[in-house]
Amino acid sequence: MIKSYALIANETILVVNTIVADETFQIEGYYLMEILDGILCQTGIYYNELDGLFYYGEGFTTTIRVTLE
Repeated sequence: MIKSYALIANETILVVNTIVADETFQIEGYYLMEILDGILCQTGIYYNELDGLFYYGEGFTTTIRVTLE
């Protein structure tokens, strides 16, 4: 199934790109985190493994939730 993903270099939490790919897609040196409906993600923001959200700073204090209609 095709889904949207954040592309993040291994051992980091910084989103280097967002892609649309098959769920079996892999790229050496990176891991993929699915971008769920209603969650904003773009290049240059940070992924928080504890809550699964993406934030504008490494301190995980600013994020935006988007409601899709």
